[in-house]
Amino acid sequence: MQIETERLRLRALTADDHAAIVAAMNDWSVAQWLGSPPYPYGDAHASQWIDLVRRDHADGAPGRFAVAGRERDALIGCVSVEDRADGAELGYWLAPAHWGRGYATEASRALLAHAFGAMGCHRLIAHTDPENAGSNGVLRKCGFRPLGLVPRPETRRGKTELLRHELFAGGR
Repeated sequence: MQIETERLRLRALTADDHAAIVAAMNDWSVAQWLGSPPYPYGDAHASQWIDLVRRDHADGAPGRFAVAGRERDALIGCVSVEDRADGAELGYWLAPAHWGRGYATEASRALLAHAFGAMGCHRLIAHTDPENAGSNGVLRKCGFRPLGLVPRPETRRGKTELLRHELFAGGR
């Protein structure tokens, strides 16, 4: 399955995306903000992520997507809606060369429409580092409202809290 926007293509990951994933996940300017991927990030981690996304797409219920530019179809990041214990959660990352161009907002909005439509979600959550102004801005532009600080599952960069955000279908 693919979702296309004006500038982006959300699609399954391919083996051709492997090197770009490893490079981005080993860039501390990306990794410092992410909660679950390991750092450093190895080839085996990328292979597992690619396989997971490909299985999602093969099962016909994708919630995880590569984010690629429409013109060259080159990977610039990933976006996902994944089931968690406390609800479906939006997550995303972009390689730094693609920051500040509105791609994260564009990809997130496209996936939110898919989540509230085909995936049948009624409410989504997201978590950010309170200091991550870029991601906090993306979520605000997508209609999420901040709910407050919650404990971080594990300390990262000496931080013990995350900012929790929430969005309901129809923007309620």
